[in-house]
Amino acid sequence: MQIFDPDNPATLRPWLIDHVCRFWLARIHDPAGGFFENLDALGAPVANQRRATLGQARLTYVFSHAYLLSGDPAYREAARHGLAFLMRAARAPDGGWFRAVSVDGATLDNTRDTYDHAFVLFALAWYCRATGDKSAIQLADATWQFMQQRLADPRHGGFFEEFVPGRSEVKLPRRQNPHMHLLEALLALHVATGEKNWLRRAGALIDLFKHRFTDPATGALIEFFAADWSPASGAEGGLREPGHQFEWVWLLHEYVRLTGDDSIAPHAERLFAFGTKFGIDPADGAAFDGLDASGALVAGTKLFWPQTEYIKACVARAEWRNDDAARRAIATHLALIAKRFMRPDGASWHNQLARDGSPLTPARVLYHLFLCVAEVERLFSRPSS
Repeated sequence: MQIFDPDNPATLRPWLIDHVCRFWLARIHDPAGGFFENLDALGAPVANQRRATLGQARLTYVFSHAYLLSGDPAYREAARHGLAFLMRAARAPDGGWFRAVSVDGATLDNTRDTYDHAFVLFALAWYCRATGDKSAIQLADATWQFMQQRLADPRHGGFFEEFVPGRSEVKLPRRQNPHMHLLEALLALHVATGEKNWLRRAGALIDLFKHRFTDPATGALIEFFAADWSPASGAEGGLREPGHQFEWVWLLHEYVRLTGDDSIAPHAERLFAFGTKFGIDPADGAAFDGLDASGALVAGTKLFWPQTEYIKACVARAEWRNDDAARRAIATHLALIAKRFMRPDGASWHNQLARDGSPLTPARVLYHLFLCVAEVERLFSRPSS
């Protein structure tokens, strides 16, 4: 079936809103509370009683943004359903958020994880934008205060991986990834509120990115770190994920859009250059999963989400640098996703392919696809200058 026309951006929003989101909502909404989080190889929900805060927050974001784009009350109610479950079952008495709970509200994992908190903040920002409910921002403020008290690292900067009551040791290795999504959330909160404090907090993460997260030799993004933000030893410290190179390009563009500070541009250029030089398979154009510090391939598999992040990086370059090659690459990579990853139902996908293109795992993480398509549609729907 023709799911969308990669050369006609006008087909993207109807496909995303009227087909993909409806398909998922019909399958993952659980009247008992929250959402099922994954679909199996047949496109049916993977039904279980466990609810991860990360997955619930991501889906609350998706349906908030879907309502903002469509005005369809079914998506507003889905977002309310997701947030209500998070508030009922996942919020800890100390103001943080448990990592996982059961559908009936029992705590299954009492870890307060920085990555999870980033997505709670992101969901709250978009929920406020979609519904106008300012109590979501009060909840974001309280979440941020908890993070300052329990997760922030006053000595080396940034945030620890997690806080677990009764446990004092620092979880290692540390990762850039929670900080990347926290930056995304802080920028979204600024858009939702207009408050400069969120931009100031985002600026501190930009500084950490510039001084700790990038390899001076190549400009590439480092993934794993020791306690003091020096690169982790061994293969972990040398890992470079193409998808994250591209995701940071888009995020840096968002920071520039909101602040007007273009001084970060050279970092984005180096990230994109490394990612495209080493991280794209010349045989089919898909982004690989992993490289080493020199750019040599260490994981020839191809997850779905790096493909969406490459498209977002191209959106950023088309908008930021008026890059015609990046604009053309958007349609090319959308066509690759349609041909290589999407399943016949047109709404689910193979989450990972082997290097030869054979499917490995079924659909998960609607967040990546939704934001990617929304960004492409936003770019191409702008009035011509």
